[in-house]
Amino acid sequence: MKKIILTFIIFAVCSNKTFATWSIIVIDPGTNEIGIAGASCTSNCYGIGKIIPGVGAIIVQAMSNNHAREKGAEMIIAGSTPEQIIQALKNPDFDPERQQYAVVTIKYIDSPSTYTGDSTSQDNGALTKSGVSVQGNILTSAGELKAIMQAVEKGQRASLNIAEILMSALEAGAAAGGDKRCGAQKAASSFIIVAKPDGNKPYIDLNISGQDKGGHNAVEMLRSEFETWKRKH
Repeated sequence: MKKIILTFIIFAVCSNKTFATWSIIVIDPGTNEIGIAGASCTSNCYGIGKIIPGVGAIIVQAMSNNHAREKGAEMIIAGSTPEQIIQALKNPDFDPERQQYAVVTIKYIDSPSTYTGDSTSQDNGALTKSGVSVQGNILTSAGELKAIMQAVEKGQRASLNIAEILMSALEAGAAAGGDKRCGAQKAASSFIIVAKPDGNKPYIDLNISGQDKGGHNAVEMLRSEFETWKRKH
């Protein structure tokens, strides 16, 4: 266990209160790269997820809980199944009914698992397929999750890299309505993180935060940052 923990560096930004409205986890089964992305009408949603390079990823959103995220990451490292992790996070100590969980791992790539607590805000829910989970709450409609998953699948059919897929999925969520609290702005914060299985840090780590309500769309701003990153790399 100690060797595994030393081998894999966990990427995250921890915050006592982090929120998200829609988010995505994607694993590339060919390269074992893992990516996460999210967007929200709150000022910063960057701390909702963790990637354990070469192993898996977890998202804990809505009323995000650091302790739940840490517990999930520990269980991913230990080789637990996504469903075992979700069941553990339903412990009342983690306040699960105000949380939304998603876990995807390489070892159990065909079995992502999610949970949406009863006290999370409508529209809410999750969709999964092999190596992919999309989840959201406070959405403008139930069709938003479907639009996000369709964007992921379209990117996969086109053999896009994970970063491109995640960016397109965030844009699809915004186009379908985004965070209902933001109205035409769609989102006030957004991020993308992607890690290679043997990397010491994410090869892409972009974050837009702190946009005023009614100001710039954070997903559009993230696209601009992403295009700048592509030109440099």
